[in-house]
Amino acid sequence: MVGQSKSSINLKGSIGLKAIILVVIVALAHQFYIMEFPDDEEMTIATFSYSISSLVAGIAAFVVAKRYWGSEVFGKTYLSLAIAFFFIVAGDLTYIYYDWFTDEAPYPSIADVFFLLFYPFAAFHLVKNIKYFKKDLSWARKIGVPILAGMFVAFFAFMSIDLIEEEPFDFYFGLLFVLASAVILALAILGAAVFQDSVLGQAWLLLAGGIFIFTVADVWYYYLEVVGEYTGEHWVNTLWVLGNALIIFALYKHKKTI
Repeated sequence: MVGQSKSSINLKGSIGLKAIILVVIVALAHQFYIMEFPDDEEMTIATFSYSISSLVAGIAAFVVAKRYWGSEVFGKTYLSLAIAFFFIVAGDLTYIYYDWFTDEAPYPSIADVFFLLFYPFAAFHLVKNIKYFKKDLSWARKIGVPILAGMFVAFFAFMSIDLIEEEPFDFYFGLLFVLASAVILALAILGAAVFQDSVLGQAWLLLAGGIFIFTVADVWYYYLEVVGEYTGEHWVNTLWVLGNALIIFALYKHKKTI
């Protein structure tokens, strides 16, 4: 770590309750906006809210990577996180292109390839940081990752199993994304546990919270696509923005902490 040894880190500061409340207020305002001004007929700012919030998260991660590029782990891992969010931006813009400018369905499409590329880069960020700062993970924590991921996958499968005969492609395609999201969520929670007694504990708690909301939104979205109930005004869109906002705040806390 830049400027500090791992043994000299102490927990300090506050998570920033006021900032979190502000993030929630902004997310609620976003939901009310998309309900008041749906983009079924024309593009609105809500059309690009997912892209914009993901882009800001990617830029924030890149700033952290640039600041700590000389460190043993932070530079590469936060660059990987930045790339992950840039793939989200590419995927969402591609989705918008198919949705608005072609007669082809935006889901499934090439946009999903970009969305899928988010997961290996995000996983690299989480795994490398966890392994570097906690090389001797307990068996309970090692087993907890696949168990937690399995719970999310099982929930999705249980909720949509009735459609497996009617829409088998949508079911298995959605299951792939749900599995990837669940693994990222489990790793983020593990990271929060690893860093809980360090100066980075607050930043990782926020990061885990943001990824948790992001993952819930992913699982919900693919379920909605399977049952054909997804709309541009659905609450799942605001959950993505809320998750991104918490991740941005976590990256800000990370940059200011060390």
